[in-house]
Amino acid sequence: MLLLRPSQCALLASLIAYPVLLRVFTGSSPSPQRFSKAVKATSTIHSSLVTVLALYALRQKPWRSSLPSKKLSGTSKENIAGSGGYPDDSSNPFITARSEFANSITAIEAGYLIQDIAALLIEAHLHDGGGKTLDKTLMIHHFGIGSALLLLHYYIARGREVGIYVIVMFLLMNSSTPILNLRWYLRTFAPQRRAAVLVADGAFVISFFTARVWLVWKILAVYGAHHGWSAFEAYRSGLRIPCKLGTGALWTANMGWWTMLVMNTMSRAKRFTLGGQ
Repeated sequence: MLLLRPSQCALLASLIAYPVLLRVFTGSSPSPQRFSKAVKATSTIHSSLVTVLALYALRQKPWRSSLPSKKLSGTSKENIAGSGGYPDDSSNPFITARSEFANSITAIEAGYLIQDIAALLIEAHLHDGGGKTLDKTLMIHHFGIGSALLLLHYYIARGREVGIYVIVMFLLMNSSTPILNLRWYLRTFAPQRRAAVLVADGAFVISFFTARVWLVWKILAVYGAHHGWSAFEAYRSGLRIPCKLGTGALWTANMGWWTMLVMNTMSRAKRFTLGGQ
């Protein structure tokens, strides 16, 4: 008898549940606007669920080191020369700790991304036959992250997963999505409510910075704490070249998007104040 691991069950459940939820929201013959609202509602439910589950998982005791950071602060530096110039993370729970519950959260994320790729294609087709309304940037994001998570589950199935704590922390980036979707709804269907739109804009500026800029720094700080390093020292001395390039590119891109978001929000607030649209 073939027995599935909890994370594999979570992946199957996610692949089934989200399309069913979307169908409940859209009905049998949805208009383009109703389908778009349903996609955003499903996105909001998913991002809220994953954020709560990730926060719960990160607070569980199996993730915590049994040794105080002061006792660990010198060990990695002594082992740098013997590890190709990189710190020894063989006893770092931030890298080595495992959790079937955390694996299941990544499975839920993977299932949602697969579903949302299909939903975005259907949404674009309903609006104008699949042309300009298709958000290609979001599609690339979903495809890339979804593929990486499916690859992760290939390793999970073989008991070879590492860095799950890091991945679950990155899933906290979902926490800015509900405010993003509220902002979209107000700007699309209630633009006359200027005060509400401005409040949503400001809330999204704050949530985006917290979830997608500050969070990257926080992850580096948590990793560095095991070695007695600051976040910058962890980035400079602890990360291997591929991780350093990826982390730097992610932080730079998110910082760039946040800067443009702040500028656009300030410009829109100025226009609203002056009575424009």
